[in-house]
Amino acid sequence: MKSARTAIRLSVITACAMNLCACSHLSKEAKEIIGTYYNTELSQTDPVMELHKDAKCIIRAIKPGILTYSVDGKWNVENDSLIVTLDPESMTFEGDSTLIGRIPTRIAQKVVSYNDFSLQLETDGITYLYQRRK
Repeated sequence: MKSARTAIRLSVITACAMNLCACSHLSKEAKEIIGTYYNTELSQTDPVMELHKDAKCIIRAIKPGILTYSVDGKWNVENDSLIVTLDPESMTFEGDSTLIGRIPTRIAQKVVSYNDFSLQLETDGITYLYQRRK
């Protein structure tokens, strides 16, 4: 009887732990765009966005040959927009740091379209195309 209760407790604890790990609080739309995105006009090797399934992200600004910096944050898709909350204290860089301006703590871009290969985001009426690599 005691071993049966222990087994049941272990099963309940395991199920709860699995649910906590699986719960990223990402919206349905966000779960569809998880991935690594490149702006091929800036870099073929450094992604500009890494949108992870745990709702964490890395956003990079790339000025080829001059400066590359990255900032960690959290992300989701809300009301048809990609919402990114950045932590400026997490910034790392390579290159001329005097060119780094103010790091925004929140970015919102309208999701125009997405598929397995690309993501289109709109900011101030301009549409940006990002290539997706899994």
